[in-house]
Amino acid sequence: ILQKDTIAIVGPNGSGKSTLLKIFMEKMKIDSGNFKKGDFNIGYFDQQRDSLDDNKNLMETFCPNGGDRVILDDGRNMHVYGYLKNFLFPREYLDKKVGVLSGGEKNRVALALLFTRKVDCLILDEPTNDLDIPTINILEEYLQNFQGALIFVSHDRYFVDKIAKKLFVFQGNGNIMESFQPYTEYLEIEKELKDLSSLETEISKEDNTPKVTQTVKKQTKLSYKDQREYDLLPKEIEDLEQKLESINACLMDPKCYEQKGIVAMSKELEETKEIYEQKVERFLELEELIESFNS
Repeated sequence: ILQKDTIAIVGPNGSGKSTLLKIFMEKMKIDSGNFKKGDFNIGYFDQQRDSLDDNKNLMETFCPNGGDRVILDDGRNMHVYGYLKNFLFPREYLDKKVGVLSGGEKNRVALALLFTRKVDCLILDEPTNDLDIPTINILEEYLQNFQGALIFVSHDRYFVDKIAKKLFVFQGNGNIMESFQPYTEYLEIEKELKDLSSLETEISKEDNTPKVTQTVKKQTKLSYKDQREYDLLPKEIEDLEQKLESINACLMDPKCYEQKGIVAMSKELEETKEIYEQKVERFLELEELIESFNS
């Protein structure tokens, strides 16, 4: 794992993803083999929010030695309110105790605190859990500008696609596969392989079952309806991608999402993502069908 690597650790629950992070953090020891961590600083974020003290207010949390300035990991010096405003905290929150904040607000504080520390590597365990869409957009912006190595566990396919350049895929039984595919593409291929395996099993069962022989005319091209749908899908997918970019841009702009309503915008984003994924999946199905005709 080298500087500027951005690695997403993905796979089913219980397959050992968080355990691997704890090994990287030297919070757990390995049963066998060798593990060596280089001499560098690690920033760690998990759902336990261990970095926070419920008895301190935000001012004390970010300025433990007094004053009202924070120095960010990129060297910038900012007023604590100006910095926390980027994480959607109003000025009156500076005197609030961490203990009275909601789970989502505590996650925002923990993330904001993380980015004030000079680290060479960030390790994040499910960083988007309990975060609203605007905060996820803020997190994405910080991570994309981070100059060190980034390792994170996430089930959020859209987030992984946007941030990760490499996947460590936990396949069960201790097997880890390294992949450079986008996560969505990997999942689609895995689904196709599973569908193919199921189809082969069904065909094998049918081959062992006596049946009446009949002549079936083989389909050699798409139906008119399918061809029409296939021709229109690329433009529909492109329009949906532009719409997703537009909604995300609005959610990054307080003036925009306050005017349109953050709840409504978040709902529209989720609905648009769902339609987009359905359209992409349908296009891949039709493309695969066309390839089968040509083979």
